[in-house]
Amino acid sequence: MSNRIRVLDEGVINRIAAGEVVDRPVSVVKELVENSIDAEATSIRIDIERGGKKLIRVRDNGFGMSHDDAFLALERHATSKLRSEKDLISVATMGFRGEALASIASVSKLRLVTSDASDEPGAEILVEGGILRKSERVGAGKGTLVEVINLFYNVPVRLKFLKENRWESDLIDELITKLALAFPKIGFTYSQDGKIKLDAPPVRLTFERVHALHSKDVRDNLVAIDYSIKDVRVHGYVAKPPYVKSNMRSVFTFVNGRSIRDRLVNSAVMRAFSNLMERGRYPLAMLFLEMPPEQVDVNVHPQKAEVRFRKPKLVSDAILNGIHESLMGAPFNPPPGQREPLFPMPSYNSLSRHMREEAPIIEEMPSRAVTVPPPCQESRMDEPEAFEYKKSGSYSSMGVLGHLPNSFVVLYTDDELVVLDHHAAHERILFDRLIAADSRGETSESQGLLIPTVLEYSAVESRALAAHLTLLRKMGFAIDEFGEKTFIVKGVPGWYKRSDLEEFFSSLIAVMLDTGLRGDPSRLKDELLKDIACKAAVKEPTEMRPQEIRALLEDLERSNAAEVCPHGRPLTVRFSLSEIRKKMGRK
Repeated sequence: MSNRIRVLDEGVINRIAAGEVVDRPVSVVKELVENSIDAEATSIRIDIERGGKKLIRVRDNGFGMSHDDAFLALERHATSKLRSEKDLISVATMGFRGEALASIASVSKLRLVTSDASDEPGAEILVEGGILRKSERVGAGKGTLVEVINLFYNVPVRLKFLKENRWESDLIDELITKLALAFPKIGFTYSQDGKIKLDAPPVRLTFERVHALHSKDVRDNLVAIDYSIKDVRVHGYVAKPPYVKSNMRSVFTFVNGRSIRDRLVNSAVMRAFSNLMERGRYPLAMLFLEMPPEQVDVNVHPQKAEVRFRKPKLVSDAILNGIHESLMGAPFNPPPGQREPLFPMPSYNSLSRHMREEAPIIEEMPSRAVTVPPPCQESRMDEPEAFEYKKSGSYSSMGVLGHLPNSFVVLYTDDELVVLDHHAAHERILFDRLIAADSRGETSESQGLLIPTVLEYSAVESRALAAHLTLLRKMGFAIDEFGEKTFIVKGVPGWYKRSDLEEFFSSLIAVMLDTGLRGDPSRLKDELLKDIACKAAVKEPTEMRPQEIRALLEDLERSNAAEVCPHGRPLTVRFSLSEIRKKMGRK
């Protein structure tokens, strides 16, 4: 009888295991840099060539290793970060399995140079395909250098399936950006084929690292988040709509400093923005979640890219509430003493000076003229390390110049000319009121119709409408079934000013029947409320009295409305005075 089952060779075992930890160059960079972070390095340099296929070099000034520890570090499951099985319950380091160096060494030519703070010489070790080629004691400064040469040279199948160099480099770029965001107190230098791609010196605050890594266009649209529920805290930054991206890679999520991808987190982020963006668009977010290590399991994925939360609803609620709170109009401002201003102000503001010198216009003037309020004066924060969040150019402080054809209102602040979409603003106000009333369980008052309206639909449409009568009644619509496929509307909410009820309800039914929304009741409700607000909002008034415009601005101010309508369209378009002066040839 033949023995068909055999124990694999140790080298084959190591290469199979390496495939779980190291699938491409970015995995190698991730493991090595995380080791440097765990070694308490304050400076990390990463160099790659040919997308990391030819060379990956990571050098740090961490606490390094002794000669004996360096040898042990190259053994599988040898680590300084765990002592017992209990430590897996509350992992507080970036790495913990002890697989990275051994796995990398089995599929590359690896050179390790390291030295600790002792008086003993450092160690230099060369390993090719998991086989030790050289070992000697050398003089070296405190810290560790790891060079990975010709990755997958002995696993041609894996090498064949790597993408082109540019694609692999882009993945590493994204990883380094994430790590630099997560650890602002560590200096990162990153070069690609001999050219410096990132040079981020250590800073005290995450804000300063954001300033270094992102363009002014991004910074100008960010608002800060800092929200806590019980033992979960979420902080960071999100971009104000209508600033959007084309894919979900613009959402950076960190749990206790670890960059992760998680469906729960992504779902919570998308739900928070669901009423602020068009479909197919994604937010820009940098979210840092902090919680006790025992509340999150990081030992569920070989590359530590996925996690499991002990209290997923608490995490989801923290993200939802934090983002919602942050998007109430607070601007993203630098702390005092920032290296360069994010919002440079023109040295001479002729428009605001002119407005201040003009006498107030009295009420007897023509209807488009209104009293000009004094400009909003901003205060400074006293604490040197605090951020300053204030509603600069708030709606109630804006002056009204008049209105353009269709639904556009022309406003101004000290340093901007602002065009407001009247319909989009009214839609935003109505939607926020409907959402707030629904969350409080309130029912809007209904105004009876002199002549009730009878509506008739197909069997499918009737079933869809009947399923949502309770919601419509809470919104203030007095509607009842009036036969098998017939409904009667006896009253409408006070804010509903239209008369074409048949078109209005047909539109709602279309939303109800949208197959893409089935299976998500909360989103279906939001989409219905969006449609109600859109249909009920004032369309394109031929004339807008100053009192009406002022009332709209005050409503926007009181509601803390977002800068977009519920469908993601912007409420305003802004032109800075400096931009206008430049276009007019003025300096």
